[in-house]
Amino acid sequence: MSSTISYPLVVFYDGASPECTRKIEALRNRDTAGRLQFVGCASPGIRARDAQGRQWTGLVALEAAYRAAWDGETLL
Repeated sequence: MSSTISYPLVVFYDGASPECTRKIEALRNRDTAGRLQFVGCASPGIRARDAQGRQWTGLVALEAAYRAAWDGETLL
C-alpha cells in the first residue's frame, strides 16, 4: 500500500557514524527544494518522520529521503 509523504521529511541519523554522515551530506547537497530536515542523534541507523507524523526506519526511511531529494516523488 502506498501513501503520500507530507513534507518536510525529518531524517534522524547516527551523527557519529561516518557512513550515515556521508549519506546525509549527499542528501543535503541534493535537496534544493528544502523537503528534508536533518537531526543528528546518538541512535544507530536512519529513521524518518513526515509532517503528518508517519515514521519509517532503515532502508524505507532512506528511500523516502532519496525520493524527496532527487525527484520529489511523494508515494511510498
